[in-house]
Amino acid sequence: MILASWLVLLALAILIWTGPLWRPRGLPGVTRPRPWALGHRGVRGSLPENTVAAFRAALDAGLDGLETDVQRTRDGALVLVHDFRVAGLRVCDASEAELRAAVPQLATLAELLALVRERPGTLLNVELKTVGWNDRRLAAAVAHALVASGLGERVVVSSFSFVALLRFRLRAPGIRTAYLWSEDPRVPWPGRRPWPAPLLHVDALHPHHPAVTPERVARWRRRGLMVNTWTVNEPADAARVLAAGVDGVMGDDPAALLRALGRAT
Repeated sequence: MILASWLVLLALAILIWTGPLWRPRGLPGVTRPRPWALGHRGVRGSLPENTVAAFRAALDAGLDGLETDVQRTRDGALVLVHDFRVAGLRVCDASEAELRAAVPQLATLAELLALVRERPGTLLNVELKTVGWNDRRLAAAVAHALVASGLGERVVVSSFSFVALLRFRLRAPGIRTAYLWSEDPRVPWPGRRPWPAPLLHVDALHPHHPAVTPERVARWRRRGLMVNTWTVNEPADAARVLAAGVDGVMGDDPAALLRALGRAT
């Protein structure tokens, strides 16, 4: 009887936490009209991705913001690298100096934040690239850097790892978070659905573009969530997700994104 009562109370607590207490927040610091065009790793193809040159080129082209990946080096530097291994080095086991020697155009989060500060009203999406489930130092370091930057009202922090997002949210509750997922069967099954989103009280959902449908976007938007999708490079895919009502579209080619939004010059 006592156990049953506790289970009922727990169920009620979960319902309240994932229902009335979940209030997604907007991005008051982003002044660009929606839908946003976001440069995936800055630009890709024409310049090395995740470099200051790529980020600057994306913003110079007229995009509304940037998406990037952040990892932590052995000596605590926050570097913007997508792959866990670069030039034969495992990012988390290498020092910043070792990585710079192998990749001279290596960018840091501090360098990107300086660039974003120069471009008022733009959005920055930072993805936590975690190594396993216990990459706690990455979430703490990124939280500290973003809070110190003063750019929190136009930053979204995303991850496939609900543990990383939880750790980040506890460290920086004022900064918006997004749950990132893909229905691709190659993704481990916990990452194929946005089931952790209510528990984490995220502010946005970042589905891979094949998961975007008008019905899903309408349901998510009714909840107050922002919906930003990736990586959209084909005109037909761009038209489909924009028609579904997403808030932001991430792509590799700024010119193609702007054409899809009817903003080509």
